[in-house]
Amino acid sequence: MLRGTDGTEGLLRRHAPQVLGALVRRYGHFATAEDAVQEALLAAARQWPDQGVPDIRAAG
Repeated sequence: MLRGTDGTEGLLRRHAPQVLGALVRRYGHFATAEDAVQEALLAAARQWPDQGVPDIRAAG
């Protein structure tokens, strides 16, 4: 799993509240937004250590 506050864990901790806030503003349902963020964080925590963090520049 992820360790320390640097790298992947730090990235997830830094951006999770922003993503949660955006989803709550967009859809208006905190519990559902929180579930979606938690599932996304879990998927990232499983995939990123092996596959690396996606290049966000390529997504745009």
